[in-house]
Parts: sequence; C-alpha cells; structure tokens
Amino acid sequence: MSKLVNALQQQEEEYVRRPPLHLRTSKSSTIRHNLLLSPTRTTSGSLRGGPTSRRRTNSLTAGPKKKDVKLLPRLEEENANLPPQDSIEFILAQIERQNAKLDEDPKSVCIQSNQLKSHLSTIQNLAVTSDDALAEGIDWEFWTALTEDFSSVALKLPHLVSAKLRAGIPPKVRGVIWQAMSQSASLNLETVYGQLVAEHSPYERIIQRDLARTFPGIDMFKKEGGDGQQSLERVLKAYSLYDSLVGYCQGLAFLVGPLLLNMPEQQAFCVFVRIMETYEMRTMFTLNMEGLQLRLYQFSSLLDQILPELSDFLNLHEVNVPMYASQWFLTLFAYAFPMELILRIYDIVFAEGAAETIMRVSIAMLKRSQEKLLKLNEFEDILDFLSNKLYDSYNNDPTQVISDAVELSGLITKEKMDHIAETYVAELEQEQKQTEQVLAVRFNFWSKNNTNTSSSNSSSHRSKNRKKKTMSWYSTSSATTPKKSYESERHSSSSLREPDVSQLHHQIEDLLLALQQTQRESIELKDDLMQARLDKMDVEAERDALKMTMASAFHNTKYERESIELRRENAKLKQENDDLLQQQSMSKDALTALVERMLDMKNRVDTLEQENLKSKLECQRLENDKRRLQMIFNSSAAAAAAAVNDYPTASSRSSSSSSIRSYSKK
Repeated sequence: MSKLVNALQQQEEEYVRRPPLHLRTSKSSTIRHNLLLSPTRTTSGSLRGGPTSRRRTNSLTAGPKKKDVKLLPRLEEENANLPPQDSIEFILAQIERQNAKLDEDPKSVCIQSNQLKSHLSTIQNLAVTSDDALAEGIDWEFWTALTEDFSSVALKLPHLVSAKLRAGIPPKVRGVIWQAMSQSASLNLETVYGQLVAEHSPYERIIQRDLARTFPGIDMFKKEGGDGQQSLERVLKAYSLYDSLVGYCQGLAFLVGPLLLNMPEQQAFCVFVRIMETYEMRTMFTLNMEGLQLRLYQFSSLLDQILPELSDFLNLHEVNVPMYASQWFLTLFAYAFPMELILRIYDIVFAEGAAETIMRVSIAMLKRSQEKLLKLNEFEDILDFLSNKLYDSYNNDPTQVISDAVELSGLITKEKMDHIAETYVAELEQEQKQTEQVLAVRFNFWSKNNTNTSSSNSSSHRSKNRKKKTMSWYSTSSATTPKKSYESERHSSSSLREPDVSQLHHQIEDLLLALQQTQRESIELKDDLMQARLDKMDVEAERDALKMTMASAFHNTKYERESIELRRENAKLKQENDDLLQQQSMSKDALTALVERMLDMKNRVDTLEQENLKSKLECQRLENDKRRLQMIFNSSAAAAAAAVNDYPTASSRSSSSSSIRSYSKK
C-alpha cells in the first residue's frame, strides 16, 4: 500500500486510541475518520474480502445466541402462504450490519425486549379499553413477536415481515416498532443524553435559528417556543455534543422530526444515534461528506442503468444529480414530501437500510414521472419538478410509492450496490496514487533544492577541513588512477541519493500529518468564526436598539407634534365615520321605504291578477251561455220550420214565440 494511505491509517489508529469524550462513554460507538471512505455496507477493505468482511458475515451465526421467539402457528402459516419477497435480502443484510455494530453492547437487546414489550402491551390495553376502531385491524400477535426479537422473527418469517412493512406499520405502535427494529434501547445512551442536555453546545444559536424552518406545516413544530421545538432543540444539541466531528447540520433536524412525532425525546435520541451509526447516515454529514458522495455516485450509476433515456435527458439539460438528489439522501425525503409518505419510508428504512431504501424510492418516483419530465424543456422547470412535484403523480397515495420501490428490489440489489461501491473506491484509490506521484515528483525537486541550499550554508564551516583534505589528497593520492576516482565519485553520489529518497518519504508523512492537524484546527477555527459572527450579530442588534433609544430621547418634541397631528387626523376620521354611519342609516331607511312600496305594488298586482282571473271566469261563463243559446235557437228554428210544414195552429205559434222571447230576455 502506498505511503499516503499508510500515513492516513496510522493517523486513524492514533485517533482510535484517543477517542473523544462522547465516544469513550459509549461502548457501541464506532470511530470513522473523515478522510476515510465508508462504502455501502463495509469499508474498502471489507469489500475486498478482508477480515472485517469475515467478521461481519459471521455475526449472525457466531454471535451470542438470542432467546428463541415462540411464533404462533398462524403466523408461520401466513408466512408460508405468501409469495417470495424481493426485499428480504436487504432485511437480512441490515440485521447483519446491526449485529456487527452492537457486538460490543449485547445488553441493549435484552433491555429492548423487556421494555418495549411492556410498552406495546400498555398500548394494546389502552386501545382495547377505549374501543378504538383503528385498533381492530392491528395484528397484535405479530407486532408483539416482532417487538420481542426483531432479528429472530425476520429470519423465521421473512416474507410476512416484508409484507407487513410494505403495508405500513400501524400508527399506534410505530414508535415502539421503530425502536425494536433499530435496537436503540441502551442505558448507556439514555444516561449520556441526560448528561449532554445539561451542557452547552456551540451550535445552540444555529439550531434555534433553524427550528422555525423545520416542518412549519406540522402542528407539533409550528408554534415558536412550543414543546415540539424545544424537544427538537434538545435532541439536536445533545447530538452535536455526542458527535463533535459531525456537530450540527441543517438536514439533521428533518431526520429527528419524524422520530419525535412517534416517541419521547429520550428514545428519539437513541434511535437517532442508531440511524447515524448503524444505518450509515453519519458519513453524509462529516466534513467532506464522503458518504453523500458515494451515494450520489451509486444513484447516478443506477439511473444510467435503469432509466438511460431520462439520464441522458437530464445530462443534456445540465441537471446534475447533486442538484436534486442531495436533499433526498440528507433528509430521507423529509424536506419536500408530506409526512404521511415520510413515515412509510421510515418503516422500510429501519428494516432494510437507509441507502437501499432511498435508491429504490428515488428511482421508482423518477420512473413513474419519466414521461412528464421528458416533455419539459427549460432547466428551471425540470429542476422544480424534480424538487417539488415528483409526488404529484401518485395522488397522495404513499402505498403506491412503497409498492413501486419494493418492485425495484430485483434490479437494485445488494451485489450491484456493492459492485458500484467497489468501483468508486477503486477510482478514488487511482486518483490518490496519481496525486501521490505528482506530489512525489514535486517534493523530490523541492528536496534536491533544499539539500543544495543546506550544503551551501554548511560549506563555509567546513571550508578549512575541506582544504586540508584536498591538500592531503593531492599529497598522498597522486599515484591513483582516474578510474578509481570515478568509481569513488559514483559511490558517493549514490550514497547521497538514497538518504534523499528516505528523507522525502519522511517529509511526505510529516506533511500529511501536519495537513490533518491543520484540517482539525480549521474546523475549530470555523466554529470559533461562526461563534464570533453570531456574537457580532448580537452586538450589532444591541447597538441598533441603543441608537433607536437615543434617537427617541432626542426627538420627543417631534413625536409630540406627530401625535397631535395623528389625534387631529383621528378626530377627522371619526367625524367622517359618523357621517358615513348617518348616510348608512338614511340609506337603510330609504331602502326600507322602497321595500314597503315594492310590497304594496306586489299586493296590487296580486289583486289585479285575481280580478283578471274572475273576469276570465265570467267570460268563459258567458261564452258557455252563448253557446247554449245558439243551440236553443238552432233547435227552435228547426222546430219552427217543422211547424210551418205541418200548418200548426195560431195558438201554438204564439206560445212558441212567447217562450223564445222569454228565454232571450233571460
């Protein structure tokens, strides 16, 4: 291995022997230097089959045997009836990773089984006694077994565990199940949290400034200075002291928020520590963000393989992966997506790992929105869609997002992600070798110049000795041959060249160590600079307030004149208001009179309509009488004609005519 890597490893070993205070108190904590790489599941050595890989591979079998969980026959039957699930590989890999991390603290699992089981039993009793409708669909037997020993249940019922998590953890038991899957319960962490909360953190002001911008649409964190913001502040402050190499970054608040929605802050701190360490989120927030660079490299490679058309389209419009995907990895999608989806994503993260879940969810959402993205032409529109509108294609259905993500488990596998990580590590090592060669050439030139300078400085002190040796050489070696003198000069030059090379390597190692020390000092100086800037802002605010106070003291008469003018304007406005009120009352009276007139006119119209109706009825009656009269007249005329034909008597004619006249009078 090259001298550069050896120097870095020596520095890491020295740092491990002298860990920070918060890492000394935690037995299960692991120290990672910010200049070393952290691939998907193991370090670069474990990716090549080193001893670290063998130790983690045997962690499931060679570790201490856990208590066997008595599973109900019903659960075993359900697991046997389910089809094979593609995401089982990620669940088993995450369990192996957790066991490797917790080998030094096996008591945490026992504590977790006892405490969480009692918490779940209390939740079940409260749900049953309150007759909650949501509690009727909860499979209490399954979640109780999962709480007792998640690893054993996942190994025995992998298909059932995957199906249950895919359907979503019930909200009532979500916090307890998260703690069980992450194996977060530890008396050591709880004790450390109680100590750290009482201490002062250099990031307190930055944390307080970011609280109002974290989940402003959620009731728990909406109120300024409320219980939710205070709990969030305490957890972030405690972690900034617990892990001084990470400190505080803005994205950390979005990781803690969903935890506080489902559990108390002390348990949320323990789960948050597990997320950062066991789920490999910590390297995303270190100084150089090595973990984030690796995840973005893996995501870019998977995007090229699975969605090549979309990848080429984004590259054509110069939409780089870090522009839109960085917030997904740093906040687990919590920055721009609704909380109901975030909670479902956390369900999968705790079982299958953070990086694996983020990759599948990201590719799944891009795959569903690929057609819409390809129709866009402007850079701003594409970036806005990727940042804020990817979830619109699902119509607020988080189950469909999880389903699409799990379906990609056959394409995004552990072997593929590890292979991409190995490629990334190899590329970095190649770059380091090239950089080392360039440095070696430059330092070699510098070393020769330095040697010449030092020799010229020391020549004056040894001039007399050299003169004496020269004279003695001329006096005693006059009979030597030129060949002998040439060999002696070549031997002397080679003897001088070898120490130069060794000195060069020592100088490189010293410079690397000095560079690392300078980086640490730079971090401390940045923290001090940030604190100084905050103090300066406070001083400037106090200065501005003092200036305002002094200005108000010198301009009291001006304020009095302005107050008098304001009073006059107030009286004038009051008079105008009274006039408007009077006009409003007059308008109201006029409106009332108008309404009365309209009612009167309506009554008249109703009366006229009634008279018109009566007239129509009378006309109809007269028309009917006219028709009857016409019929009688016609019948009388017919009778008269018949009588003329029969020569009736005069008396009969007179009687018929008199009857006709009497009827016509009527």
